[in-house]
Amino acid sequence: MWNKPYTLKEGTAITVGLSVTGELLQLTIGPLEWGIFVWPANLVVLAVFMALLFVICLLRKRYYFCRFITTVQAAVPAIVLAVLLTIVMGLTRQAAEGSPSSDPIGLTKMLNFWPFILVYIWLTVIVGEAALHQLATFKWRKLPSFVCHIGLFIVLTCGTLGSADMQRLKMYCELGKPEWRGIDAWNNVHELPIAIQLEKFTIEEYPPKLMMIDRQGIPQPSKRPESIVAYENIADGRLNGWDIHIVKRIQNAIPASMVKMISKIPRGMMANVRMDSLGMARNTGGFVATDARGSAYALYVKAVRGTVEKEGWVTCGSYLFPFQTLRLDDKHTLVMSNPEPRRYASIIDIYTEDGKNEQAEVEVNKPYSINGWKIYQLGYNEEMGKWSTYSVFELVSNPWLPVVYIGIYLLLIGAVGIFLIASSRRKEAEK
Repeated sequence: MWNKPYTLKEGTAITVGLSVTGELLQLTIGPLEWGIFVWPANLVVLAVFMALLFVICLLRKRYYFCRFITTVQAAVPAIVLAVLLTIVMGLTRQAAEGSPSSDPIGLTKMLNFWPFILVYIWLTVIVGEAALHQLATFKWRKLPSFVCHIGLFIVLTCGTLGSADMQRLKMYCELGKPEWRGIDAWNNVHELPIAIQLEKFTIEEYPPKLMMIDRQGIPQPSKRPESIVAYENIADGRLNGWDIHIVKRIQNAIPASMVKMISKIPRGMMANVRMDSLGMARNTGGFVATDARGSAYALYVKAVRGTVEKEGWVTCGSYLFPFQTLRLDDKHTLVMSNPEPRRYASIIDIYTEDGKNEQAEVEVNKPYSINGWKIYQLGYNEEMGKWSTYSVFELVSNPWLPVVYIGIYLLLIGAVGIFLIASSRRKEAEK
């Protein structure tokens, strides 16, 4: 080993050596914190790194190792290990930002894992040196390959060093109140150059499900629980040997006794009104339809098994009143699950420091972009459900992202160019 010319053995030894060195760093000084590379430190590091690459390129004729960096024997082991570590990252549950790794090695926080970082630095050096060598010995037929290397180099460097400048904040916006403060993963409060005011929260829900549970609250049958989805066109079903008939359904309902109680309460106290389980037990008038806040799905059902018949109201309840069940026998109870959200969105007004005022609808996986910020719908008050009075947004800013996109586009253009050149050469060979 280490006899010139170097082979895959030497390339593998370098890659493995970097991994071992990285693990020693991981065990001694801990994971790398990318926060130390925040602007302008990341720009300085990038400038020093590129200067180092130029020096290595200038020393190619003098030192064999500088020439070896651009060989396949050096690149293949680095690519293989980088791909393996990336696969491990994809297969393991990664710790959230601000949380420590859940394993002693550090695999559950791969982006801060020293072996992963050193291998990718080595791969970036190889890509950068290959690009510089192609530039120094430029040939037009190698242009697509050169563009690929430049694009990959931009993605690797700017995607990692730029992550230190990325901000990912949560913002809690109450209905009708502007908010300009966000909270990071460490619960630090940041004042932002944009403000958001929630104008309206909307949600579309799937119909609730009727299920049967035992005394311990386990859905029945325990091995394969059954349920009836309360669609409009479904009036009958069967659960664990019981025939279930939906006699009456009210999509927005509140207990009848609560209507009487609300009518006697001053308007200013309405926000504090709640009905407890004792109040529900005394509710003998069933449920009535209403569009008032706090209403919930309610069904009047009849359950039949042989000669046994049970009937009554079943509801999932809301923040205003508790759920209500139908006891079938000593072991089984009919219950209704909370409706699951199908789609939820927020209509918001956005104000910026430079005087912009825009209205937008933000929903899950459909963010809105303004002034370098992306606004994502993250959550809402799940206890209040469709009557939620606040939305949770995630605001993400990554000033290096446009540069990374340029690298990706260059990579794609280069790949297409390589394909076209290979195709034309194949046709020429056939002639």
